[in-house]
Parts: sequence; structure tokens; C-alpha cells
Amino acid sequence: MNKKILSFFAIALIVVAPVFSQAAYEAQRNGSEENLNESVNLNLAVMAGPTGFGSAGLSQNEGKIDDTLSVTTKVYSSPTEVIAQIAKGTEDVAALPSNLAAVLYNKGLKIKLAAVIGNGMLSVISSDVTDPSQLVGESISIPGGPASTPNQLAKLLISDNGLTEDDFDLEYGVTSSAQLSQLLIAEKVKTALLPEPFVTMVLSSNKNIKKIYDAQYGYKLATGMDNYPMTVLVVQDKFAQEYPEALKVFLKAYEGSTTFVVSNPEEAGTLIENMGIMNQSMATPAIPNCNLTYVDAKDAKSEINSYYEMLFNFAPSSVGGSLPGDDFYL
Repeated sequence: MNKKILSFFAIALIVVAPVFSQAAYEAQRNGSEENLNESVNLNLAVMAGPTGFGSAGLSQNEGKIDDTLSVTTKVYSSPTEVIAQIAKGTEDVAALPSNLAAVLYNKGLKIKLAAVIGNGMLSVISSDVTDPSQLVGESISIPGGPASTPNQLAKLLISDNGLTEDDFDLEYGVTSSAQLSQLLIAEKVKTALLPEPFVTMVLSSNKNIKKIYDAQYGYKLATGMDNYPMTVLVVQDKFAQEYPEALKVFLKAYEGSTTFVVSNPEEAGTLIENMGIMNQSMATPAIPNCNLTYVDAKDAKSEINSYYEMLFNFAPSSVGGSLPGDDFYL
């Protein structure tokens, strides 16, 4: 073999080697990590408050689930921030209010609903009235605004009891549940429909305030369904397709984390505070009342659909203008 031919092969190797390396890298990013038995890192987004409680167990062992999967959890202060990260593709899985998951799907984001992680946890509490029958004509503050889940549920319960919104003075001026809680404790607001853990916090802070109405019980009477799914896990389509085995490991781990949190409020409360989700003093006493659960989407589909239909009937925009199709479910 002459020197020219040898030179040619030497140059070819220099050129091809980096191309091959780049191709191998792209192959890894396109889903062959699992085939190569490499550990996958999953980025999880949760929100401050009960939406993030079920994830607390995942923070143990620095997020390492096993040799195949580790989880990096980031806590955001609002759904808007989480949505922005999902749209960018920087978060693989996110915990969200269930109606927002439907809105994102209808806006064209490539996501799937993987599991229900929190059921209803709303109650009417008051320092002014002592019986549900006294609520007629009462001013009732509802956090989140007119398009919120609490307001849509309030409309359903009002209608189911043969009443109209005109029979109440529904107030939407305070959108933050935390701020509304402080106003209730100070008795500057007398009556409100509030979620956990704020119900537990308010009741423990002011003994004049009582729980008047369990919204979950009202929903069951109105629909025949035991509960309604307030919080869900959504996963990016791309991640689900590229890392199906890692996703299975994660969902099983999340289920185990939820069981741990419910069974160990004290320890879970400490983890929740360390993660920046909520102070332990608020989280621990509220955990038993937060209706944390874990149900795979395929098993919860009928309940989810019923809930979405209820929301759609009152305000189509609350689920993004239409009911999600079957391809929405993992």
C-alpha cells in the first residue's frame, strides 16, 4: 500500500471519528440509553403546596431511585411557571391541576396524563355561620378566580341543590389561597371555599372558624362519583416514547412515595420543607386531610372524564375548549 493511500485512510479516520461520536451521542439522546443500561435522569416539576406533597419520598437518597433512574425535582411557585417549562421541554414530568393538563393538551402541547395524584380537598369554612342552610345569601370568597376549579365545583354544587349563583354573593377578589387564609384567621373574611392544607391551618389558628361543608361529599351526591381528580402527573410524549422503562420505574416510585408521605406525616413534612414545598409545621398536620392518592390514568379515566365533562358544561375554557381525546391518556 503506497503512502498516498495510507494518508487517505489516516485523513478519513480523523474525519469519520468525530462524526461517529456525534452519531453515537444522538443515538443516546434518541432513546438508546435504556438499551445501553445507562442511568436516565428524569426532570420533575412540582408546585409549592399540596400539589407537590406526594413527591417528597423521591427526594431521599438524593433522588436516586435505582441504578437505572434518578429524579431531579424542581419546585415552582405557580402553575404558570410550570407550564412555561413544559412548553420549553425542560421538564419531563410535571404535577399540575387536572384541568390545566387538559388545557395544555388542547393547546397542542405533546403531553400525556400519566396518573392522578390528588383527589378533591375543598371545604367551606366560616366564622359567621354554623350550618350549610345558612350559606344562602352569604358572601363566600373563592380563590383562583371565576375560571378556577373551586369556582366550577361551587357552581355544580349550587345547581345540584336547586339554587343559582344569584342566591349567594360569590367573591373572587382574593385569588391566593394563602392570602385568603390569613384574612379568614383575622376574620376580615367570614366565609370561604378553601383547599387543603389551608383549611387545616385556618381551623387550627382560629377556633371560631368551623368547617361547614365538605365539597367532596357534595360532589358525590351530585355525580355519583366518589371523588374528583384535582391533581395529576403529565409526561412529555417524547420522554414517554424514548424512555418507557424509565417512566415505568418512575411512576412506581412515585406511587411508593405517595404511600410513604401518607403513612409518615412527620418525616414527610421535614422532607417537604427541605424541598421548599411548604413549611413542616403546616404540611405535617395537613397531610392526612390532603386526599393524596396514586391511580394510573388508565384506571382513573372514567373519573377524569366525568370531572372534565362537569367543568366543560359550566365553562368550556376551563378544560381548553373541548374534552381531551383518548390519546391524552398514557
